[in-house]
Amino acid sequence: MVYYTAAALLGLAVSASAHGARHNHAALHKKGVEQAPEPYGAPVQYVTPIPVASAAPDATSCECTTYTTVWYGPPVLGPGPTVAPNTTTATSSTASVPSIPVTTSTTRETPKPTTPAAPETPKSPVSPQAPQAPQAPQAPQAPQPHGPQGYSGSSGGDVNHDGKDDSAYGVGTITPNGNQWAMTYTPYSEGGGCKSADEVNQDVGSIKQKGFTTVRIYATDCSGLINVGNACKQHGMKLLAGIFIDSSGLGKAHEQLNEIANWGKQGNWGIVEMVVAGNEAIFQGAISAPALAGFLGEAKSALKAAGYGGPVTTTEPVNIIQANAGTLCPAVDVVGANIHPFFNGEHSASQAGDFVASQMADLAKACGGNKPVYNLETGWPSGGQPNGKAIPGVAEQKAAIDSIVAKAGARSAIFSFQNDKWKSPGQYGVEQHFGCSSLFS
Repeated sequence: MVYYTAAALLGLAVSASAHGARHNHAALHKKGVEQAPEPYGAPVQYVTPIPVASAAPDATSCECTTYTTVWYGPPVLGPGPTVAPNTTTATSSTASVPSIPVTTSTTRETPKPTTPAAPETPKSPVSPQAPQAPQAPQAPQAPQPHGPQGYSGSSGGDVNHDGKDDSAYGVGTITPNGNQWAMTYTPYSEGGGCKSADEVNQDVGSIKQKGFTTVRIYATDCSGLINVGNACKQHGMKLLAGIFIDSSGLGKAHEQLNEIANWGKQGNWGIVEMVVAGNEAIFQGAISAPALAGFLGEAKSALKAAGYGGPVTTTEPVNIIQANAGTLCPAVDVVGANIHPFFNGEHSASQAGDFVASQMADLAKACGGNKPVYNLETGWPSGGQPNGKAIPGVAEQKAAIDSIVAKAGARSAIFSFQNDKWKSPGQYGVEQHFGCSSLFS
């Protein structure tokens, strides 16, 4: 969808999803990044990451360096995306769960008066036709690419999740277990090294026991694609495969794309529910929206040629999707975002689910309401310093996760399996404390 609006309307649209200023999220998904946090109340955005460690691809620690931030700051006027006429983007923070009504348009023609038909002229007899030659048998069709059950191209199939009509968020493509769907996972030890295949298998088995059906990984490093993929097969789980994009360019992204394509051709597409190319890559300044859209096109073509027929997408903060909707929405099969209530600062832990649901509704509107919408990373810290009304803590984490699962769990990837001691503490000192698998029985 292409948006046309004045700069003032752009500011309103971005601020509607922002839910308040001053809140900066640093989520480090890869080893080796230090962040100098901005003081509370500083105006904004992200800080260029300073790499502090790297390793060769065959080392025991992970090669990719990531830095992500989620900005819920004030609007900034300036040249930006265009907005379609009569289209508004608003974020609700009420306690009710928003939904996107599906508008069905039924056109009825006014009955036209009928006039008696003139009597037909007698037809001359038809001469018998010569017998037709038998038709040659049709050639067998090539096998179709393999995709997740219920998925067909960019529109998906009919799936009803968490007791709500899927028309609110588009048509589903996933396999949740009631209100639980996915959990994020990184195959790193507390010291930042790569876990062994046995350790990964044990972790994935635990995620399965906690009631989740799917595991999300961010990249292919640490043999994650192979080890996590094998574990998913063993435990009957699905996989959200990830391609990490950093500021070094798309070279490593293409390497990961080729790795996924080659791995999938070895009989592994059956466990892949989605391929996610990029994790807040636009927001962190690693790539522009047009360049990311171009890479998504390349990824879809390469994966289809390798036999994959499922959805390909990216994930960004909601306001980044809104600001680049005209470029990104046509490039993705499903719409993904990372939604972190804690970094908004205007909602308590018990209100986390309402915030997530309202952001998902805004996300659906951004792409016209006709593509499935997924929250690909969401959680609440168990330790650190407060951020406005958002208080970290063990009890608060449970309240927030319970709220998110109740309101949007069947379409959310819960962040994360375990605490990440290898990370920098980040703003508010919370980045090491998002592990929450112990909350699930």
